[in-house]
Amino acid sequence: MFIEKNADARIACKLSTKQVSISSKRKLYCSHTLKYKASAMSLQDVLWIVLTVQLSFGVCYFENNQRTQDYDVDKNGSVHHKNWVRDEMMDSLGMYWLKWWINANENSIYFEVTVHTRGFAGLGFSKDGRLARADVVLLWVDDATGHANVLDCHGASGPPLQDDTQNYHVIDGKQNGTHTFLKFKRKIETCDPFDIPLSADTFKVLWSIGENDPIHGNLDWHGQSRGVKSLQLFSPMFTKNSNSIEGTQKWDITVNNVTIEKSMDTLYWCKIVRLPELTGKQHIIGYEPLLSGKYNTNVVHHMTLFECQSKLLYGSDPSSWDLWVRSAGTVCNSNQLTPRDWDSCSTPVAVWSLGSDGQFLPPHAGIPMGGASGVRYYMLEIHYDNPDGKESVDHSGFRIHYTPNLRTHDSGILISGVSVSETQLIPPGQKKYRSVGICGPSCSSVMFPKDGIKIISGTLHSHQAGRTISLRHVRSGKELNPIIVDDSYDYRHQKVHQLANETVILPGDYLITDCSYETELRKRPTFGGYSSKEEMCLSFITYYPKIEMSGCYSMTPVREFIEMFRVYQFYSFNMTDVENMFLYNTDYDVDSRHTKNATTKSNYGKTSKEDVIYQESLLNKLVISDPPEFHDRTFLSHLNQLPWHDPLFTKRVEQAFITGTHMTFCRVSKDSLSIPSEIIRYPEFTSYVKPPAACLNYFFTDNEELRSGSSRFLTDFTLILLLIQLGFQTTFL
Repeated sequence: MFIEKNADARIACKLSTKQVSISSKRKLYCSHTLKYKASAMSLQDVLWIVLTVQLSFGVCYFENNQRTQDYDVDKNGSVHHKNWVRDEMMDSLGMYWLKWWINANENSIYFEVTVHTRGFAGLGFSKDGRLARADVVLLWVDDATGHANVLDCHGASGPPLQDDTQNYHVIDGKQNGTHTFLKFKRKIETCDPFDIPLSADTFKVLWSIGENDPIHGNLDWHGQSRGVKSLQLFSPMFTKNSNSIEGTQKWDITVNNVTIEKSMDTLYWCKIVRLPELTGKQHIIGYEPLLSGKYNTNVVHHMTLFECQSKLLYGSDPSSWDLWVRSAGTVCNSNQLTPRDWDSCSTPVAVWSLGSDGQFLPPHAGIPMGGASGVRYYMLEIHYDNPDGKESVDHSGFRIHYTPNLRTHDSGILISGVSVSETQLIPPGQKKYRSVGICGPSCSSVMFPKDGIKIISGTLHSHQAGRTISLRHVRSGKELNPIIVDDSYDYRHQKVHQLANETVILPGDYLITDCSYETELRKRPTFGGYSSKEEMCLSFITYYPKIEMSGCYSMTPVREFIEMFRVYQFYSFNMTDVENMFLYNTDYDVDSRHTKNATTKSNYGKTSKEDVIYQESLLNKLVISDPPEFHDRTFLSHLNQLPWHDPLFTKRVEQAFITGTHMTFCRVSKDSLSIPSEIIRYPEFTSYVKPPAACLNYFFTDNEELRSGSSRFLTDFTLILLLIQLGFQTTFL
């Protein structure tokens, strides 16, 4: 078996070399020269054997993917999508189309490109969007011979450099008078330090179009047009065209003439709308954003459409809802402006954030709307982020796609994570600092059906400091495979993570939203809040069957948060008063503009936006009385003076917040249920351990540096030492 695999590898390498050798009139130039002599080939052959064996034992990422049907269902009723194919238009004009799918039997990913050129197409994979760190492949059909070519390269400071090993393999290719078509594949994990291992993270996929085939001295990435697009390569993605249903209708929900003034840095605007006249229950099968401005000029940061339980609050006047429908809306959650009844608008049915295209559900699930027991009113909430101080008028919102042809399951969306509060603290100067939010048994044991809920997809949400987010799953003292992991989170590209394999969450399970942040350039602590300068840690989870729950959060208890920093009392307020300020926005003659309100810029001097947030913070209005050594400081100034530069101190604070006590909240969407908040300890469980890397060379090298174009010699030298060491160990065993 080893001999056959080694032979196959050498044949593939020779074929790749032969494909690169085009006609004598068009010889390909590659600035990366071979470094190895014939005397070293025997050792290289050994290396091929080792790497091939590693791949043969690699972890399969998906179920069988022979594309005979869309999905199958296991004994628990969970759907496994195994035959999905993704299509993405990479540019804005339809000049470059990319298609891909997974073949789990081969542990491979297949690609097809269709590009409006008779020259070359470039495709690259990067974590940060830079060509210098990218895994690059150049694709073309030779004008003279008609042969299809793929050239495995890596980004460098100049033109791309050819890899020593060709891990992209051409399957088919052709061109006509206007377009080039190529089909090719690669292993998900190649064990080549110049190839990025593909995963469920958000990748920056680079693309380029060249007018001519690569020729001598012109191995260049920069063609006539190029760009980058964030994609989740391992997620199936349903579109409005993938499961078209006869009778599907559209409902456009938008705000009207919302004015964002220059002085507004952050604005949350809410608008009540009424359900259209429907004949019975319908299913929402998807939604997409309607943005009134261009992507690079729009000030919309995120939008949510909520169901409203118009009969939830005692003493509510049902006729008031129609009056609110006719109004233009108002600032959200303002004690002075927002009607109290709007607190009942808490269950999401549509969520959009920067970079998202919306979401379309798989064909077995739909979000219910209408019907005898359905809600009649919805609230559209839009967060405007205006860092450049522009004046604009907005008309954004959602386009809802719905159908009377009901699907098998009623679906819903719930929010989980860290409750938005200034008790979430991220110190300054941190390369990586974590916060976690818990959804525990107080919710899942009461609200989840005995067979559990099945998660279809999730949208992960934090703000500018967010770097990684995962949705973790704990059952019976053991952490299971994470539901969603994005180690390359980018707040500008918050696309939905569609699960290839739906996950069952049973009563008693824990869901943990785990976020890490980077604040190396920040000089002051960052707190949880609604401005994009503040932070969040949330998961918007789409699931079925629908339950009467809208959210499941946790936060550090207020008293524990304050006493963590050796503060025990404030002037004018006892600790109960302070807790009520945080939990219920109780004023106590304190300006509570830390809530979801419009924050404005200072008219005095050159006060920054961060200064405004700090000045209006509730933490800045609490003056310490005990202990005496801190008295007359505001709690905020006290936090600013702590030794955050000390890694031991910072790590101790981080661990205390994660593994300490958490106040959990289970928000229900109907008044028939009421689940009180609960203070719990962080659960004890055996943590999930990620399987070890299949590639031995990744243990000994910093492949990010290698991918940037530095010498390959160190990698091969390290592997040689490893093989020699293994040989000695084998000899003396």
